[in-house]
Amino acid sequence: MYAPNPTNNHQGMPAELARPVNIPPRPALLIALQREMATEDPCTKKIVHLVERDVAIAGNLLAISNSAMFNLSRRIENVQDAITVIGLNNCHAVITRLMARRALAHGRMMMPRFWDVSEKRSWGMMYVARQATKVAPELAYNFGLFCDIGIPLMMASFLDYGDTLTVANQLEHRGFIELENSRHRINHALVGAMLAEHWHADPRVVLAIKKHHSYEVMSDQQFAPEVRELIAIFCLVDQAIQQHRHAVSIEWLEGGEMATETLGLTTADVDDLCEKLKQKFVMPNAA
Repeated sequence: MYAPNPTNNHQGMPAELARPVNIPPRPALLIALQREMATEDPCTKKIVHLVERDVAIAGNLLAISNSAMFNLSRRIENVQDAITVIGLNNCHAVITRLMARRALAHGRMMMPRFWDVSEKRSWGMMYVARQATKVAPELAYNFGLFCDIGIPLMMASFLDYGDTLTVANQLEHRGFIELENSRHRINHALVGAMLAEHWHADPRVVLAIKKHHSYEVMSDQQFAPEVRELIAIFCLVDQAIQQHRHAVSIEWLEGGEMATETLGLTTADVDDLCEKLKQKFVMPNAA
């Protein structure tokens, strides 16, 4: 069991309300990969060797490098070329997602709809970061992965969490975090940040995850630009995902205006990005 640090509570939640939640350990492959990535000059050959030892991860990387996301004219046949195509930093982020899904997508955490949205959000965040911000794409990708990953963890930890999601889906305004706090004494944003921190995600990603439903952060200069922009990108990508699903984005209704301003975009820019994202969402393995 992993209990949240009382100094890290989300949205002022009292420390005595925090509940312990099972946090999966950081996988050995991720530990080894992060150790190599932290060196002054990461060795691609060592990373290739690490990845090749895990047949499933290697196969997934090959599939991703051959997907419509990269739209190559040639077929990638080996892990080294896949890593070259995806990029070393991006490859690290992608492997983190693959490991997270392996660790979490079983039993009560299986939740196919959640993982579909998570995948779209991760790729969508990376795309918008490249197109419209100075945020490193791998930071955006990792944020997209971890920001709501507390949901399957909450599902596994609380037998009545499915009822909480049912009520939350009927909300017509922001209030999901407050609902979780009142029913479970902890919320998915805090749990997602706990996992991200435990798996050694960038501290800016961890903080942005904790605050991603606190839209006022986008206009608060006390927060690092990357934190504010990650939350803004989250709102924009959620708008595209909900449009793709023919639904309404509560995130965009509540934070869209601030997100547009934070990213320095016009309404036309937002509409254009959403259309491009929706096109990518229908491509196999593209989002």
